[in-house]
Amino acid sequence: MTVRLPDRSLLLAGGLLVGAGIFDLLAGIGDVGSGDVYASLHADGLVFYDLTGWAWLHVASGVLLVLTGLVSALSRGRWVTAALVVGAAVVVVHLLFAPYHPIEALIVVGLTLAAARLVVRHRRGTRVRPAGTPSR
Repeated sequence: MTVRLPDRSLLLAGGLLVGAGIFDLLAGIGDVGSGDVYASLHADGLVFYDLTGWAWLHVASGVLLVLTGLVSALSRGRWVTAALVVGAAVVVVHLLFAPYHPIEALIVVGLTLAAARLVVRHRRGTRVRPAGTPSR
C-alpha cells in the first residue's frame, strides 16, 4: 500500500505566484494612476513615451498571476500547465518592460521563475513512498 505525500511544492509555487501577482498588480495600478511620461534623447530630438498601456498590461498580468497561483495548489494537470503558460507570458512582458522598471521586473521575474521551477519539478513525477516509511 502506498501513501501519497501532500505536495507542498505546489503550495509554495502558488504562494510565489500570488506574491508576484500582488506586487505586479500594485505596481501596475500605481503606474496607471501616475500619468508619468518617459523621455529619451535621440539624434532627432527628444522622444516621449506614454506607458499607460503597459501599466494596464501589468494589472492584467498581476490578476492572472494571482488567479493561477490560487488554483495551482489544487495540483490538477490543467492548472499546473496554466501556471507555466501564464508564468512564461509574464516573464516576457517584464523582460520587455525592464528598461523602464528594472527592480520591479527583477522581483516579478525572479518569483515567477522560482514558481515555474517548482511546478516543473512537480510535473516530472509525484513522490510516493511505501506506507510506514518515516518522512524526512
